[in-house]
Amino acid sequence: MDLAVIDASVAVKWFLDEAHTRAALALQSDFIEGRLTLRVPSLFPYEVLDALTFSRRFRNPELIEAARDLDRSDIVTVPLFGAYFEQTVAVSLQNRITIYDASYVALAAALDSPLFTADDTLLRLGRKGDVRTIHIRDYPGRV
Repeated sequence: MDLAVIDASVAVKWFLDEAHTRAALALQSDFIEGRLTLRVPSLFPYEVLDALTFSRRFRNPELIEAARDLDRSDIVTVPLFGAYFEQTVAVSLQNRITIYDASYVALAAALDSPLFTADDTLLRLGRKGDVRTIHIRDYPGRV
């Protein structure tokens, strides 16, 4: 089974019909069917729900249902502690990016796994460093 990290920009596409939603849903299907293992930073659900809230396409009951869907997905969230926390801070300071964005890059590096994203900042950062960042449009394909 392949292992990957996804950021909130990928999961938002599970709920909103936007560019590259089909690829994000293919990734989600592989995860649900057990062909792909996902790991995310512990801030992931907050970022996804925040993006859905500010999309203005979700009302209260729909947002609560989206939160339940994320909870039921059983994606393993990794708490920001220890060496992972230190690496996150280092990535943030070295690249002048938010701790939020750095947490995805540092997690992918710690797990030696690819990071799927639709975020241009993370894609550029991945091209500069040791983390393999892949635009979600390039899924499917085995990692």
